[in-house]
Amino acid sequence: MDDTMIGRFLSELPWDDPSRKPRGRPMLRRFIHYDKHISYQELLGCGGEGVVYRVYIEGKQYALKIFQTWTYKPDYCRSIGVSKCRWPYITSFSHECRAFARLDSMGENGIWAVQCHGWIKLSDEQFQHVQRKWGTKRYSRWAIVKDYIPDRVALSDIPDIKRKMTIARRARLFPGDVEPKNYRGSFVVDLGRTKTWPYIESIWSDKRRRAFSDNFERYLKCWVLCDLDGRRVSEEEASRYATNPEQYMVDFDCRVALYDESWPNPFR
Repeated sequence: MDDTMIGRFLSELPWDDPSRKPRGRPMLRRFIHYDKHISYQELLGCGGEGVVYRVYIEGKQYALKIFQTWTYKPDYCRSIGVSKCRWPYITSFSHECRAFARLDSMGENGIWAVQCHGWIKLSDEQFQHVQRKWGTKRYSRWAIVKDYIPDRVALSDIPDIKRKMTIARRARLFPGDVEPKNYRGSFVVDLGRTKTWPYIESIWSDKRRRAFSDNFERYLKCWVLCDLDGRRVSEEEASRYATNPEQYMVDFDCRVALYDESWPNPFR
């Protein structure tokens, strides 16, 4: 992950540049306040792709996702048919950049997925907070700025989630991130495993992408209400959900996915 990504799937144009955004070659534009001070407020989460903070930039609140330093594994890349010149395209940073760029080029930014505001390469000053907590090697300087949405997904969001999946299909996106934990309200906020066509031919499968879209409604039927420990709640407990939403969350019932072989589990 270096500056050679600029011109591949990153554009140096500012987010608000009025020129046309190419749909066939998705390139994410740069956050307009890329050189401003970042006030880190709260750690929202961290995982295999990166770390997410709630931040203020120029007086506005955002979610800032900073991506892990990517270590290329030549043997693995060769085993899946990815040549060295294409290595950057299999990173989670590339996946998010290209997916958000495609949605933005279609006028769909902030409708299916959370609204994106562009990419940023953190300066020394902007990176200091991350460096103090995590050191210098774990995370890269590359990040994406998004809207901050505090609300967890609720069962009442499922109709909108189902309806909006048609946007991903029209955009020729193959989502790999549509688990309940990656939604805020009816918006998916993590696209680090989402592939965007055109993609590496040895990995892309249009047949699997269409099958996933066709079966998504059945997959949503496996979303259930749980307490914060992941235990599925009873009908009596569920009746209290509306008055105590902070005590419950929506989760994926893996037992349904494991034992119902009549449809493809997208995470298998």
